Amino acid sequence: MNIIDSNSGWPTQSQPVRHSAAAVEPSALKARLAKILSASGVKTSEDEDAPSHFTFGVDHLDQALRGNALQQGLPRAALHEIHGAEKPDTTSAAAMALLLAERCRTIAPKDQQDRALLWISETGQARRQGKLYPPGLAELGIDPARIIHVDAPNSIAVLRAAADGVRSPAMAAVIVELAGQKPKGLDLTATRRLSLSAQKSGVLTLLLRSGGDVSDNPMPTAAFSRWSVTAAPSTPLEANASGQPAFDMTLLRHRSGLYGLKARVEWNRDDRNFRDITPEDSRDHSGEQRTGARAPDTGAVSALPAVREVDPDIWAA
Repeated sequence: MNIIDSNSGWPTQSQPVRHSAAAVEPSALKARLAKILSASGVKTSEDEDAPSHFTFGVDHLDQALRGNALQQGLPRAALHEIHGAEKPDTTSAAAMALLLAERCRTIAPKDQQDRALLWISETGQARRQGKLYPPGLAELGIDPARIIHVDAPNSIAVLRAAADGVRSPAMAAVIVELAGQKPKGLDLTATRRLSLSAQKSGVLTLLLRSGGDVSDNPMPTAAFSRWSVTAAPSTPLEANASGQPAFDMTLLRHRSGLYGLKARVEWNRDDRNFRDITPEDSRDHSGEQRTGARAPDTGAVSALPAVREVDPDIWAA
């Protein structure tokens, strides 16, 4: 969708006027582009030292997400919405939210990489779904000490805490977890406020919708993008050991009009990025194709690579 700037101050012409590249000052073009991006809900890199966008690390996915912003990936200073594809996929969606927040934090300038990740959830949801598990976070490459968890009594309190957190530039990212199809207080106005606050502060804001079903026609929000996430078979390691966490992602909505984009990605904890999983990667060591297989149900805990201590006497023998 094209954005028409009615306040440009240019005179109205009955016939189109062509301007040569030399006739337009670079500073004027830069200011005009910044104004268009601001109207689109995108924070420009000139606003602060941190990059305006963050990428997944998967070339075809980052290229497809360029949209109208002419930059790869997703805008950092914006609100994004993440759903589990089905109710059992809540844990996978939560893991994806954490990994995107970590990805955004690590691309920031070095003097900003020590900022915290703020996770806000309802007390009842924590009892139903479980709380963050520090050893599991460490296996994903996320330092548990970087996470501030707020346990709010209800959805109204969650939104109030989120409004305060998003306005603070001291946060690297804010994850707002709300359960149910229509949480009390969550509407277009509330999400619009979060979106505007994210633009001003530069804080990545992720709205994690848990305990629902994305096929139930989720309520409209002001999120820049909306994603559906489910667990996927990971690439097996030697001896068919469990591989790195893998996800099937589907783009449901994008402010530039994109939708239906699908990708299967695997998280690399060492490089802090994702990689694309090809059909060849989905074969196990017996050669059997696993592309269409669904990851085993692991309950409320995301699948993590096994950590085994190696006995030095074994290798000595």
